[in-house]
Amino acid sequence: MMVPRVQIHLSPPGMKHLRLIQFGLKLITAGCLALTFSLLWIATTLHEKIDAFETQTHTIISETSQIVAQAEATGMDLTDQAIQKIPGHISFVKQVRGRVGFSWTQLLTDLESAVPENLMMSTVSLDEKTNTVLLNGSTPSLQDLNLLIHQLEKHHAFRDVILTQHSQKKNKDSTSQSFIVFSMKVSYDPTFHFSKPVKS
Repeated sequence: MMVPRVQIHLSPPGMKHLRLIQFGLKLITAGCLALTFSLLWIATTLHEKIDAFETQTHTIISETSQIVAQAEATGMDLTDQAIQKIPGHISFVKQVRGRVGFSWTQLLTDLESAVPENLMMSTVSLDEKTNTVLLNGSTPSLQDLNLLIHQLEKHHAFRDVILTQHSQKKNKDSTSQSFIVFSMKVSYDPTFHFSKPVKS
């Protein structure tokens, strides 16, 4: 007569789940330790960089103090008020240099070399801030006006030719003939020497 086998589980229920939880906690602990060491390394690196920046800052402050002391010994004014005035002085010097270097004779000579013979200029004015020449005049035809624009564009002293307006007018002495009245602006380089060859 055979006796039936009976299997009895002596471990409490849920032991497998408990082991899985323990394994998960170990992984989390290991990850936290790794993160802690990483943060410690980053903090140490940052402190080293901060110390280096502080050293450089102290060096710059020390050198600046020496420069200021030397400047004061020679009579130079390096106060904040004096430093704030420097850009204004530089701008003034640039304006003076620009006006001294500008020559109306040179401008008119450059224009004469670029303007066709049958074209008449009524006014020539200059915006000194932008070195822009404003031209007003008249020409017998649109072809002559196009020739003027072409001549100005190929001249080394002029650039950015813009025709602001033009219109056709009737000649008072003749009912059949007409002429073109125009206005234009062109950038001018006052440092250009007319002795240089004209662009081809």
